[in-house]
Amino acid sequence: MINNKNFNCDRFKTGYLDESGDSGETGSKCLVLTYICTDEGKRIEKILKKTKEQLRRTKKGERWLNRLGGEIKFTGFPEEKIRLKLLEDLSKLNLNIRFVAIKKEGKKINESEKEQILFDLLSESFVNHQCLPSKIIADKDYFKNKKISSLVVKNYEEELYGDGKSKKFSYEVNLAEEGQDLTNSDLIIPIKHENSKLKLELQAVDLISGAIFQEIENDNKIYTDKIRENNKLNGVIKRPTKDDTKK
Repeated sequence: MINNKNFNCDRFKTGYLDESGDSGETGSKCLVLTYICTDEGKRIEKILKKTKEQLRRTKKGERWLNRLGGEIKFTGFPEEKIRLKLLEDLSKLNLNIRFVAIKKEGKKINESEKEQILFDLLSESFVNHQCLPSKIIADKDYFKNKKISSLVVKNYEEELYGDGKSKKFSYEVNLAEEGQDLTNSDLIIPIKHENSKLKLELQAVDLISGAIFQEIENDNKIYTDKIRENNKLNGVIKRPTKDDTKK
C-alpha cells in the first residue's frame, strides 16, 4: 500500500528473511541475518525441485530429505557436489542479497537486531533509489513476535540539498502488529510468517545464508566464492548492540 508518495516499489518482487547461527550467549560465534529480494520465485522453485530429484536418486540423499520432511537446508546437506552446483545455479538468478553478520562475543543477541536489518534496508533503498518489494516473507522462526504483520513508514519527507541533486530523507518506521491502526501511513509492506518446509524460496535463502555463515564463522569461503562467481553479497559485520532504539 502506498499513499501519495513516489516510492519505488515493484509489485513482482518479494523479500525473504532467514538466519543462520543462534542468538544465545553460547553456541555459534556469530548470527547471520540474510535478506533476499527477487522476482525469480518460479525459477527458484524449479531449481530446488530439480535438486530434490537428484538427491532422491541416492539412498543417502533420500534418507536426509525424508528426515527433514522434504526440506532442503544448508546444514547437513548430504552431497557436496550437488550443494555447490545448487549455489551456483541460484547465484545466476536476479537476486539482491543483503546480510548482517553479528559477532556475538559471548553476548546474547537482542531480538531488535532482527528487526533492524529491515530498517537499514529501507533506508538504503530510499537513498539509492532501489526497488522495494511488494511483500516480505520471513521464516516462521525469524521473529519472536508472530503478530508482526507489516513494515510501516509514516511522516515521510524529501528535501533537496543545496546542490539541487541529492536528497535528504526524514521518516518514522516501525513494525506494525495485526489489527494496529495504519491510518495515514505513507508506505505499508506486508510481512508474512511462513513455514520453510512449504516455501522453496525460504529454503534457497537458508542455503545462501548458510554459505555466508560458513565464511564468517569458520573462514570457509568455498560456498560464498561459488555465489560470487555470478552475484554480489552485500553486507556488514558488526558487534551486538545494547540499545533497542529504532530509527
